[in-house]
Amino acid sequence: MHIALVLAALALPLATESVVAQSRAPARHDTAAATDYSAPAGAPYTAENVSVPTPRGYTLAGTLTLPRGASRSHSVPAIVTISGTGPQDRDEYLGLQGYRPFRQLADSLGRRGIAVLRMDDRGVGQSGGTFKGTTHQEFAEDTRAGLAYLRTRSEIDTTRFGLVGHSEGAIDAPIVALQEPSLRALVLLAGNARPLRGAAQSQLENMARHNSKLTAAQRDSAVAAVPHLLDSIARVDRYMAGMMAYDPSVTARKVKSPSILILTGQYDKQADPTQVPEWIAAFKESGNPDVSGQVVPNVDHLFVHDTNGYPGDYGKLPPPVQMESSVVGEVVDWLVQRIGTSHSGTR
Repeated sequence: MHIALVLAALALPLATESVVAQSRAPARHDTAAATDYSAPAGAPYTAENVSVPTPRGYTLAGTLTLPRGASRSHSVPAIVTISGTGPQDRDEYLGLQGYRPFRQLADSLGRRGIAVLRMDDRGVGQSGGTFKGTTHQEFAEDTRAGLAYLRTRSEIDTTRFGLVGHSEGAIDAPIVALQEPSLRALVLLAGNARPLRGAAQSQLENMARHNSKLTAAQRDSAVAAVPHLLDSIARVDRYMAGMMAYDPSVTARKVKSPSILILTGQYDKQADPTQVPEWIAAFKESGNPDVSGQVVPNVDHLFVHDTNGYPGDYGKLPPPVQMESSVVGEVVDWLVQRIGTSHSGTR
């Protein structure tokens, strides 16, 4: 679960309607002119802004980074990124200076010969469609639309696809994998293995306990009110109702392929790192022979160096806030081994 859900806890002493509004608030974007998604000078890849059609009729705006030299005769593997909870742009920008994890990953993957398609969520940025009320199952269909678009590109090797999901995106990726059995790799960053109602309750209780504006007695009352609050949210918000009823481990036990890498930060307060072995075990129950994972030391839910991890303090992190380079490197190295590059085949 991502920062947008945790923000709902700020409204614990307020009316339920305010909580719902905050939990699905618009994404924060740069206050400057429209974001420049072009490739950096001298990069060994290009960055093309694209429109991705969907079966529902709207289009998703995205950026496709392609290694230079990619062509029909020299096709390259490709990754689609999947963002976390709340309206997100293609970089997964959260309003923290420098934090654009999907751009970081696309840059590193592009330099290793792997194409990346990252898209604005439906109803966000330049994408069409409506964000409000969309369920996680429907967001998974948008990811499938991205894969379908890549199949139309002659530069892409359609036998070498992978997904990188962060937070809720890590929960959605296995749903996509069930419908896309030809996928070769899933990277699940800061996802949840346990039923999501419990994750939501834990996050809201944690936020209430850290709310310095409340007295000790008020904090206790806010924590006690969380179950009722979640029931109230589920009654009025279609998205939250679906999320809280979902158990990611049930899906994991059905995913027989592809290769899977699971990473969660040691100080993640939104996705409990003790779940990593549980999720690995659930995927292996399907007979999948290539499932691995680990808890990454000294990083939070954003994979930023942070030994506190409390989401309410993300704004205090010293800029530029960036995903740790070691995490980027681990993800990219693992993907190169599973889907190859523009310069080599798979392992």
